[in-house]
Amino acid sequence: MTKTNGVITKSYFDQKLKNFVTKSYLDKKLQTFKVELKDELGGGLKDELYQIKDEIVGEIKAMREEFDTYQYSHVRINDELQEHSKQITQLQGR
Repeated sequence: MTKTNGVITKSYFDQKLKNFVTKSYLDKKLQTFKVELKDELGGGLKDELYQIKDEIVGEIKAMREEFDTYQYSHVRINDELQEHSKQITQLQGR
């Protein structure tokens, strides 16, 4: 554990190496960090995407309802115009 006459002993060297980080330790920490980061970002991103999807679907439903209302109104007006046209033709024929 000690230096003797400027020479490093094996026990001193081994003791100092215990405090150094190994590649396998760093690999494990990096893998853990990647998993945690993916979970954190992925979860938030999923929620945000679902929220955006819900907003889009809501807009599409509203547009579809407006279109259906317009279509019904258009058909009703065309039916009334045809009926008026028949009535005018009958009145002109008298």
